[in-house]
Amino acid sequence: MSELGWEGKGYLIDGKHTSNLRLADDTVLVADNKAGMEIMINEINVAGLKTGLEMNTSATQLMVNQWCDAEEVNLAGNIIQQVHSYVYLRRELKMMNKIAPEISRGRRAAWAASGSIREVKDQIKDPDRRVCTFNASVLPPKCFATETWPDNETISGSMRTTHRALERCLLKTNRYNNGIKASEVPIYVRNLD
Repeated sequence: MSELGWEGKGYLIDGKHTSNLRLADDTVLVADNKAGMEIMINEINVAGLKTGLEMNTSATQLMVNQWCDAEEVNLAGNIIQQVHSYVYLRRELKMMNKIAPEISRGRRAAWAASGSIREVKDQIKDPDRRVCTFNASVLPPKCFATETWPDNETISGSMRTTHRALERCLLKTNRYNNGIKASEVPIYVRNLD
């Protein structure tokens, strides 16, 4: 990357140009216009071919914001697919910063994890082990990437509601039949911890 001479290319942030972000074998190119993006992506493709690396054109996608011009970007003569959102490392990236789909993904992942351990959960009689199983299996998919979300009442309320429902499922209790207030359910789980 340093051999490509991209010092003046990319997006200007705090007086410094940022042209790429890298993680493992993935690279995100950043440009302030599509013409600059096309030049950069073709330069990195040529540099990769010289070292024996071939770019996966089917996995290469373009995401632009609302102020970007409507030109297409070509990679070695092929038009790059333009998308409005992209899932990377289990996190949905999109230009419109709406968090609702991301919250829904976390909720679905938590319920799927809860369903996958249902049989084990039903066989475990020791409450401490049930809570450990819950904490190890259900909470990570639910909480993944939540530290990057904005902290507001809507998001907190949604996450609290999902968490309480998952806890009731763990405890095999129906708060309406047992006369338990929603605010009391976490106390049971805390006592089991």
